[in-house]
Amino acid sequence: MTVSGRETKGHQKGRLLLQLEVAWAAACYVALFLLCSLCYSNSLYGELVHDDVWAIVNNPDVRPGSSLRNIFRNDFWGKRMADNTSHKSYRPLCILTFKLNILLGGMTPLYFHIINVCLHCAVTCLLMYTCERWVFENPCLAFFTALLFAVHPVHTEAVSTVQYLFSIYHTL
Repeated sequence: MTVSGRETKGHQKGRLLLQLEVAWAAACYVALFLLCSLCYSNSLYGELVHDDVWAIVNNPDVRPGSSLRNIFRNDFWGKRMADNTSHKSYRPLCILTFKLNILLGGMTPLYFHIINVCLHCAVTCLLMYTCERWVFENPCLAFFTALLFAVHPVHTEAVSTVQYLFSIYHTL
């Protein structure tokens, strides 16, 4: 059975169009990742500041010897949720990432900042993906939405300090 020349050309055009769409999407994701990295690269060599000291350095729940159960029983700052002085901010995923970061790289601020910049890049790419799939019909709008999210100054504190997961909820 042979395929007509017209069907072959149509199939080739469809495949070329698909390849161009994939190349465009890949270029957009790479551009977003590079732009995020560039915007926040100046924070990589910063110290732990402000709330980072209380949430990481002074928090007993992130120390290597502490029980994982405490992360789910205590607030963000390492105090018992039932305690009257507790802030009542419950963010176990964030505390787990701090604990994992300390286990892998110690208390070196550089590693915390690298993880934050990577998280911001990932969230930006996830925003573009979400906008492409469920919000906009035009992929250019999804890209520009994610681009604005990537570089918007409202994220400076969230990305430059170590508490990215804690702060990103306040910006969305």
